[in-house]
Amino acid sequence: MLTGFRYRLSLTDEQAEQCQAYGHLCRAVWNTALDQRRQAVQRWQRGYDQPCCGYHLQAAQLAEAKKEETWLRAAPSHILQ
Repeated sequence: MLTGFRYRLSLTDEQAEQCQAYGHLCRAVWNTALDQRRQAVQRWQRGYDQPCCGYHLQAAQLAEAKKEETWLRAAPSHILQ
């Protein structure tokens, strides 16, 4: 028999704002990564021979972007990856 537990978070106002900000950053990074992968598939379907747009390439690009963009520095890398 499987059992589970439920826990309720009691966040302060500051913590709730920070969680919401992290969520917005994660959504922006997700949408950008998804767009990059869709464009890579479209290029591949047209016959262009380019490197695969996978996790490792995008993680490296994210690290470079965090150096340049101050708004990406607000969230830890492991959350964004």
